[in-house]
Amino acid sequence: MAVAKLAHREYSSFLALFDSSRLSETDLILALKYLDDSRPILKIDDPIKCKCENRRIDIIPYKSGRGYAMDYDLTTNGEINDLTIQFEFLVEAEGYSVSLEDLHTL
Repeated sequence: MAVAKLAHREYSSFLALFDSSRLSETDLILALKYLDDSRPILKIDDPIKCKCENRRIDIIPYKSGRGYAMDYDLTTNGEINDLTIQFEFLVEAEGYSVSLEDLHTL
């Protein structure tokens, strides 16, 4: 799972999973510091290992039928933190292309 790589701070491996990304490795790290370089990187739960009951995932289909967007609220210590990661899935001839669109505070 992609978010597990993010949780383990494998940023380049995380980004390599996507067909495209609007964020660089530097952008990811800065977002995980709440846009303040003096702050430490926020710990993100590994969704494979976390027994989070508060997990929130929103899937928004596009009216055009060309795909959908997904908002995934990240967690820390089993609780939703202020960060949401956004993905886009677009229909292609042989499946979907997956794009990392954003990582931001709610």
